[in-house]
Amino acid sequence: MHTILCRSVTTSEELAHCLKIRHKVFVQEQQLFECTDQDGHDAAAIHLAAFSNGRIIGTVRVYRDADGAWWGGRLAVLKRYRGRAGRELVLAAIALVTECGAEHFYAHIQKENLNFFKTIGWRQRGDEFLLFNRPHFLAEADLGQQ
Repeated sequence: MHTILCRSVTTSEELAHCLKIRHKVFVQEQQLFECTDQDGHDAAAIHLAAFSNGRIIGTVRVYRDADGAWWGGRLAVLKRYRGRAGRELVLAAIALVTECGAEHFYAHIQKENLNFFKTIGWRQRGDEFLLFNRPHFLAEADLGQQ
């Protein structure tokens, strides 16, 4: 089993690789988006990458909204690394926003991934809703667990 290291991306090349992984997962595999999953949050977001043997295998982004709340999103991991790398990325995102002084950290989570997030201490907030024509839930991380 290889060590997985998660950290903020530091170069445009790393960011481009993360965006390619997101495209593969959200556009090609899940078909959530027709052309691109990129949006207005990307420019201001902190993008995190998961590395295995020096290679980027997954990514997630975090950003603050206009009200100061922190949001995570676009968690994408190459198929063969899902599970462990996803967990490490989510934990790294929680650590980062906690370090930045976040009081709340939210995400819109696809229904099929909700139990995964609950195992890391996230709590469902509210009822199921459609986002990008897929069932999602609003969830909040337990920042006190870090």
